[in-house]
Amino acid sequence: MKIVERVVEKVVIRHDPECIQSLAQARELISAAADRLTQRAGEAATPVVLAQGQETGAFPTMAEVERAMILAAYQKSDRRPLEAARLLGIGKTTLYRKLREMGQEAA
Repeated sequence: MKIVERVVEKVVIRHDPECIQSLAQARELISAAADRLTQRAGEAATPVVLAQGQETGAFPTMAEVERAMILAAYQKSDRRPLEAARLLGIGKTTLYRKLREMGQEAA
């Protein structure tokens, strides 16, 4: 199981308060670091250097995080799309579209 899926499981399925707090702090740190790195990279790095940095896979992509969150909410809601959408704070139409894009059939 990937680290993102384990974190999502603890946050969405188990509602682990320590994990939620740690995840919120990590999100803030990652966001601030990403802003600084993007600014520096834009000033100093060539496209080749930027592309090489993306190959390391140090952080999951937003698409991977989104997919893990959607699937975890869908699982937690017993495959009930309306409940999963509520858990995620998104509209049901958005959830249906994202599930379709991921090759998942809504129940």
